[in-house]
Amino acid sequence: MAVAVGVSAHAERERQEAIGRIADLLKQLHEDKLELERSELDGCRDAIDKATSILLDKGRVGLSLGLDSASFAISKAIQRGQRRLEKWQEALASLPDGPVDVKTLTEAFPGIEDEGGVLQAHLEIARLAIALKRRVIVLQAVEHAQDEGAENPFENFVAELNADDHRVSELEQGINSFLLRLSTLELKRRRGLRNLMFTQVEVDHLLKMVYRLQALGDGLRLSSSRTDVAIDMERSADGSLVVFPAAIA
Repeated sequence: MAVAVGVSAHAERERQEAIGRIADLLKQLHEDKLELERSELDGCRDAIDKATSILLDKGRVGLSLGLDSASFAISKAIQRGQRRLEKWQEALASLPDGPVDVKTLTEAFPGIEDEGGVLQAHLEIARLAIALKRRVIVLQAVEHAQDEGAENPFENFVAELNADDHRVSELEQGINSFLLRLSTLELKRRRGLRNLMFTQVEVDHLLKMVYRLQALGDGLRLSSSRTDVAIDMERSADGSLVVFPAAIA
């Protein structure tokens, strides 16, 4: 019997990149709460790496590795990311039609004018949680497959894992869609009664914001398709479980 679970082929690379970006952002922000969120997620790496190593050695994933607690911490981070996305979507929907003045935009999204602002830190933490969650989904599939009977096709559990992966993908696509919409906003200067001329400072600030918004949409993928990895597991007649090397699906 073989069970195949699809995960992002770039999940680990994305996790490493996200950790590096978050570390740089936190140095600028000095936010204790963000530091705590990042530390909780970064602390999950040890359990995930150990569980992965055991599976590569064809061993069994036990409770002592702490995978359950790591999974719980990652799930909480996913939920935080989902709530933040909903707030961002509401703020975006509340913006007036047509060009938006910079002050209105910065009030709706505090920190958006700064390259290392709170908004970017929240985005990177969400991306880190997504990358970790995809690794955990594979490990959970193997862990539970080890405990099932040889005749059990794991249909219910695999269906739940697929639903879990679908929710994670929806969060990722939701974030990308939000950023793409944000990056296409037209900006304007708030009109005043004193003069109708732009100062050089105002021009520079407006251009900076335009480039900042455009950068948010760089490299986004809105397609639900992605390069997956198929991880096959086969139970032998003696009940042992063999995990085959990952291959591109």
